Amino acid sequence: MNLFPFKLARKYVFSGKNAIEVNVISWIAFLALGFVTACLFIIMSVFTGLESVNLQFYSNINPEIAISPAKGKTIQSSAAFEEKLNEILAFDEVETLSKVIEERAFIRYNNKNHIVTLKGIDENFNQIFRLDTMVRIGDPLGREYLDEIVIGTEVSSRLSLFTDPDLPVQLYVPKPGKGLISNEEDAVNKVMAFSSGIFFINDKFANYVFSNLELAQALLNYNEGQFSGIEIKANTGDLDKLKRRIQNIIGDDYQVKTRQEIDAAFLKMMNTENLIIYLICFLILIIASFNLAGSIAILILDKAPESRTLHSMGFNNTSLRKTYFYTGMLITLYALIFGLLVGSFFAWMQHEFSLVMVSFNVPFPVKFTVQNYLITIISVMGIGLLVSWFVSRNAKIKEQAH
Repeated sequence: MNLFPFKLARKYVFSGKNAIEVNVISWIAFLALGFVTACLFIIMSVFTGLESVNLQFYSNINPEIAISPAKGKTIQSSAAFEEKLNEILAFDEVETLSKVIEERAFIRYNNKNHIVTLKGIDENFNQIFRLDTMVRIGDPLGREYLDEIVIGTEVSSRLSLFTDPDLPVQLYVPKPGKGLISNEEDAVNKVMAFSSGIFFINDKFANYVFSNLELAQALLNYNEGQFSGIEIKANTGDLDKLKRRIQNIIGDDYQVKTRQEIDAAFLKMMNTENLIIYLICFLILIIASFNLAGSIAILILDKAPESRTLHSMGFNNTSLRKTYFYTGMLITLYALIFGLLVGSFFAWMQHEFSLVMVSFNVPFPVKFTVQNYLITIISVMGIGLLVSWFVSRNAKIKEQAH
């Protein structure tokens, strides 16, 4: 293998014998690529950190396994169904399960109205998700009074409702069925409830109202064994395997989903955001690579006399093109190393010292991953390779060599 073109390229990079204009343009190309590399790595590390935090946050909210009816909106319990649930509870991988009801409802308080998502929960729900620890004002939902509710911050704001043991709120849902409505009472089911507390989880749950399962059943006119789903807390990392075992027991009349399947829409949104951010950074990288193209083109012009000398000594056009190709690749490589070092340093500073904050007390999270390093390396070196190949391949070396 002829290494002379590579050795010559290494000599050309930032050489003191180059014209000052050539070195200035080479340094501009180096710094531009290095800066964009650092920005690309930092932004990807921040978004990976945000994704990790969001996934962890949603993981604390959503159950590991959820069971829902394959058809219709409700599950009707029976002795045979309860036996299946007891069999599932006997799994070593299952800690507990909770029966829940989730439905849109209309809430009214003191002549103010709002549409909310009502979630009725049984006594086991707090073992799956510690709702009691999320109550910021008032008291958590108890089992002593079944007509109590806890409301999200958005509901509290819309209704100007905090905790009121005297004036009840009214919850409404439409009655199922068809036909003409003669009066309001025939159109809706209604229950009275008292707000015992206000909780905050995140914006997704700001419009939720939690109640005991019995209150939700009464509002929806469900019987004691009727509910809309089952949430399961598991202690295994292999949720897909557990899902298959549960599905075999519960039968095809029910859907069994893992947390990842429940979060599918959220994960798709996060992946789309990451892709858009990467494409924007990649576009900036392409623009920065124009400096590299200019640097190689100017170097070719500057080294025209030397190229003629090399050509007379038997150095053909292919070898000359390789020389300028290697020069571009070396500038790209040095810029990549510089950019990764700078990007890693600032990302580490953010991770350790929280230099930039999302809000008053929440810093932008940063997460280092091998994937981010690989994506940055492949992107920068890929652009550098294409630009170096294109410029050196289309250079008019033959005219310069004669």
